[in-house]
Amino acid sequence: MKQILAEKISLPVEGMTCASCVARVEKAITKFEGVSAVNVNLATEKVTLEYDPSLVDLNEIAATVEDIGYKIDLTILQKENNPPQEKTNYVDSHLNELKSDLIFAVVLTIPILIINMGMMWESIFLINFLNVDQINKTLLILTTPVLFISGKRFYKIFWNNLNHFSADMNSLVAIGTGAAYLFSLLLTLFPEIFPHSKQNNHEL
Repeated sequence: MKQILAEKISLPVEGMTCASCVARVEKAITKFEGVSAVNVNLATEKVTLEYDPSLVDLNEIAATVEDIGYKIDLTILQKENNPPQEKTNYVDSHLNELKSDLIFAVVLTIPILIINMGMMWESIFLINFLNVDQINKTLLILTTPVLFISGKRFYKIFWNNLNHFSADMNSLVAIGTGAAYLFSLLLTLFPEIFPHSKQNNHEL
């Protein structure tokens, strides 16, 4: 009987946000013949697996995981060509991307908050310079990039989930924010669809 020589490796995984994500990544990898054990850690964002190198192609595993909305970094395998400090480049790049998205969202969210709260004191705020319709369109312009640039990862994973008839926490975020955005978009650009909105605008 031929003895299987299994190798153990730990790789970074990007895009996981909840226990459901962990289960989906583990399930996708377990399906590969030659994989004897899989453990995905949400806190460290890493997957540890034992596999038979003669049967398993890690590139195929990475492609399968990416197809369901996540990403495995295989550059860590290129040890002989990369100095030690470059092993953390992937993690640093991911964190820098998250940081940039956060800063971008905060910069636009601050005026959104001020304008929204300021409309409660219309006698001393923008209402003196802009009407309600103009203010709503300004808020729409500011909100759109926050949702679809800073929050693009939620929609990307949601779309991948939809293609695989599955759902996770990203799906809830995408559906909730998407539905609210769509309703606000229609109310702002096509107020005639909602008869009560005209009455409210006249009262303001």
